Amino acid sequence: MVEMNRRNFLNAAAFTGLGLGLSNVLGACSKGAKFNINELYPIYKDGQYQEKNFEYLTKNDKLGLSPEIIKNHLGLYSNYVKNVNQAEAEMAVGNVTEFGMKHLAFSLNGMALHDIYFTNMSTEESKRSSSLNRAIDKTFGSFDAYMKNLTELAMKVEGWSVTGLNLLNGKIFNYALQDHSANFPNFIVPILALDVYEHAYVADFKKEGKAKYLEAFTKIVDWDIVSRRLDLVKNLA
Repeated sequence: MVEMNRRNFLNAAAFTGLGLGLSNVLGACSKGAKFNINELYPIYKDGQYQEKNFEYLTKNDKLGLSPEIIKNHLGLYSNYVKNVNQAEAEMAVGNVTEFGMKHLAFSLNGMALHDIYFTNMSTEESKRSSSLNRAIDKTFGSFDAYMKNLTELAMKVEGWSVTGLNLLNGKIFNYALQDHSANFPNFIVPILALDVYEHAYVADFKKEGKAKYLEAFTKIVDWDIVSRRLDLVKNLA
């Protein structure tokens, strides 16, 4: 069992600004913990990020998203995994290229945010933990106010609306991203990701149907997963 103190965790989390590489960083879970790190965050194994199989989403006719849009979206995710692995391999041997400089951040965040986005989709019944409810109330006052904030941010940006835990003050906030690697502060670990790039919804809802897409998304959030992400990060931080 690896001992992980607060300073070590914060330093590791701050490295990417998203608290990623969590397969290793957060591997120091307490014995008997109720969460599986590989289920909640991207997997890093044998020196590479591993592409997860989200094909099951294309077979869920209750999701509110077509199999075609999910399949195309998974293709983008797959490319992010490949690109960040290539970028890390190049940069690790001192090969500084335009590709590496871009994809070390852009594809890392693209891979990770898509992993979180797809993982927090489910049509199974789920509920928020008391810990998540307290965190929401502490910042927003109520769950309705939190969701209003999340979706209003999503309407104003063309990239992501992300709920993240701020490790510096222990509070959750929603963060607006115009793209994968812009405007995301350090010391934030995402617990929910909402993709609002046009590729996530236009084929099903048309460009003017963004609000309908957001309404559909709010119905398929796996709050159990989101709750466990929050518990995992708070448990170590």
